Amino acid sequence: MTYPSFSAGEVLRAQDMNAVGLWKVASGTLSLTTTPSNVTGVFSSDYKQYRVLLNVTIRSATNRVDMKYLVGTTPTSTNYYQSGIGADFSADATLYYQRSNNDAQFFGIGSSSMTALSFDIYNPNKADFTMHTGTILNANFSFPYIVGGANRTTNQFTGFQLFTSTGTATVEYQVFGYQN
Repeated sequence: MTYPSFSAGEVLRAQDMNAVGLWKVASGTLSLTTTPSNVTGVFSSDYKQYRVLLNVTIRSATNRVDMKYLVGTTPTSTNYYQSGIGADFSADATLYYQRSNNDAQFFGIGSSSMTALSFDIYNPNKADFTMHTGTILNANFSFPYIVGGANRTTNQFTGFQLFTSTGTATVEYQVFGYQN
């Protein structure tokens, strides 16, 4: 496939724009506490799948970042299932954590160091289970880990909220939609 290349002042043709596979939907910076911060209006029927990037740059204490899906501004607080596996650089891969029927997704642990998260969300705006897969890297730990999970409701989500387990954190986020 030949990828489109655009120049300043050029007229963009629909067939060229339709060939672009990933569209930025939203980005911003959140100052997180244990009180949730909402990112609204980012999931719609325009895309079936999304890529979310989180860069946790400043933490006040050892804490984690959790996420809940939103319908409008109302969080869904049940039926989150998730597990993850980490591979220590000096040992074999081990199950790091497992969560069943919890009130939120768990997306990152750490001390005051930086954490980078990248995950794909499947069908958030469809009346079906919403699933995700992703990777989490933390500058303070000796291993990265991968996660997978689902919210086992048929809610049609339009956004998400992030919050910390304790303390504060600064999170830069980007949301992209995959071309249908």
